[in-house]
Amino acid sequence: MKVLLTTLNSKYVHSNLALKYLYAVSAEMGHNMELREFTVNNPEDYIYGELLRNDYDLICFSCYVWNIEKTLYLLENVKKANPEIKVLLGGPEVTWRAPDIMKKNRCVDFILTGEGEENFPKLLTALTEEGDISGFEGINGLLYRSEGKIYVNPSSAPVDFTAVPFPFYSLVGESDKIMYYESSRGCPYACSYCISAIERGIRPLPIDRVKADLSYFVYKGVKQVKFVDRTFNYDDARCMEILRYLIETDNGVTNFHFELCGDIISPQLLELLEKARPGLFQFEIGVQSTNEVTLKAINRRCDFPRLSDNVRRILGMGNIHLHLDLIAGLPFEDYESFARSFNDVYNLNPDMLQLGFLKLLPGTPIREQTEEYSYQFRSRAPYEVISNKFMSAEELSRLKMVEHIFDLYYNRGGFEGSLGYLSHELHSGPFAFYEEFATFYYLKGFQHRSHNKEDLYRILYLYGYWKDRALPGTADRLKHLLTEDMARNLNPEAIKKFMKTGWE
Repeated sequence: MKVLLTTLNSKYVHSNLALKYLYAVSAEMGHNMELREFTVNNPEDYIYGELLRNDYDLICFSCYVWNIEKTLYLLENVKKANPEIKVLLGGPEVTWRAPDIMKKNRCVDFILTGEGEENFPKLLTALTEEGDISGFEGINGLLYRSEGKIYVNPSSAPVDFTAVPFPFYSLVGESDKIMYYESSRGCPYACSYCISAIERGIRPLPIDRVKADLSYFVYKGVKQVKFVDRTFNYDDARCMEILRYLIETDNGVTNFHFELCGDIISPQLLELLEKARPGLFQFEIGVQSTNEVTLKAINRRCDFPRLSDNVRRILGMGNIHLHLDLIAGLPFEDYESFARSFNDVYNLNPDMLQLGFLKLLPGTPIREQTEEYSYQFRSRAPYEVISNKFMSAEELSRLKMVEHIFDLYYNRGGFEGSLGYLSHELHSGPFAFYEEFATFYYLKGFQHRSHNKEDLYRILYLYGYWKDRALPGTADRLKHLLTEDMARNLNPEAIKKFMKTGWE
C-alpha cells in the first residue's frame, strides 16, 4: 500500500510535527510511505496534480483552521478523478466536528480523532490485512464509511507520550524550515478559548530523553527549534534544567523558541537567562488582556505587575527576543478596555506585540458561551469573532485597521524614534496614536496596495505634515526623527536614493 502523509502549512518555513510522529511510528511496517508538505499558497492545480500522479492508495491530511477549507476542496476533486483513492483526515480541526465533516464531505473515507500515534498504525494494518470493516471496529477515535453508513468508534485516550519516538531520526531534517518539538503534552491551565482546556494535566517526557532529542538539533546546526509546549515553565526546576543544558551545549547557531507564563517566571530562572548567548532563546508570553474581569471570565490568572517586572528584566538583559500577545474580542473587554490593555502591554516595549482576534474554535468552552456573550463569528475556519455584546463589528473592524498599521510600523521595525515621539509625546497614549494614524492611512487609500520600506517612511511623514496644521512643528520634528531612523535601518545607498526622490 502506498501512503502519503501530507498537509497544507500556512507558510513555507513552517513544518508539521504531527505527520513526522505518524511517519516515525509507522516507518517499519513495510508500507511505501511518503511524507510531503505543501502550503496554502501553492497553486491548487499543482497540489492536485501531485496528489493524483503518484498513484497513492491512501492520502492522509493533517487539518487545521488555516487549511481545512482548501484541503476539503482539493480532496473532493481528487476523489472525483480517482474514486479508488482512500482519504484519511486527522488533526484538531476535524477532531471536534468529525461526524459533521463526514456527513458533508463524501470524499472523506476516514477521520482519526485525537492523538494518532497508537491508532494510525492499527488503521494501516486493518487496511492491508482485513477484508471487511471488522478490522476497523477496535480502533478507538476512528470514524469510517461503509456502504453509505458512517460508523463512529469510541474516543481514544491520550497516548503514552514517553513511548512516542523522536521523529527526526527517521527523517531528513529541513534546514530552511522551523523545526517543531514538544517536551510535554497538555497544559496546567484551562483558558476557555483554547483547545488545551479540554484535556487537563501534563504529560512530560523524561529530562534525559529531552536532552538527547535536543542534542540532535544542536549537532545538526538547525536554525530554529520552536517548542510547541503550551506552558514551558509550568515546572520551574524542569524548565531551568533544560535551558541550562541548551546554554551549556550552545552551538552558536540554533535559536530555541518557547511559550512562557510571564507571571510565574522565577528569580532563579531570570539569573540563568542572563548567561545565555544573544539569540539563543526567543520567548513568547500571552498576556491576552489586562482587564481582571475579562481574565476571570476566560478562566485565566495573571499577576500583571509581576509579569511586567519579569518582562522588563528580560528585555533589559538584551540577549532574548520577546513577543507579547493580546486577543481582541474576549468577554467584558470593550473598545476602551482593549485600548487600556494595549497601552499597558505596549509600554513594556516588547520586541514584538501581536494583536490577535478571538477564534471560537470547535470544542472550546468559549464556543459554548456563544449565546451568553452574544457572539457573532465567521461560520468557516478560523471562526474569527465578528462582534459580541461588549464590542461591535464596527469597533472590531477598526481594531483590524490598527493591527495592520501596527504590524507595518512597530512589528516590522525601523521606526523606533518616530513612534516613540508620536505615541508618547504627541498623543495621550500609544493606542490613541495608532488609532488616528490608521484612520489617516485608510482615508488616504494606502491600504489598497503594498509598500516598500522607504514609502512607509514617506507615509508616516505625510501623517506628520497633516498633524502640523493643528500642532505646528510636528512635521519638522518628525522628519528629523524619521531621518535618524532611516540612518539606523537602511543602507547608505537606499538613503541616498530616498533623498534624491524626496519625501512626497
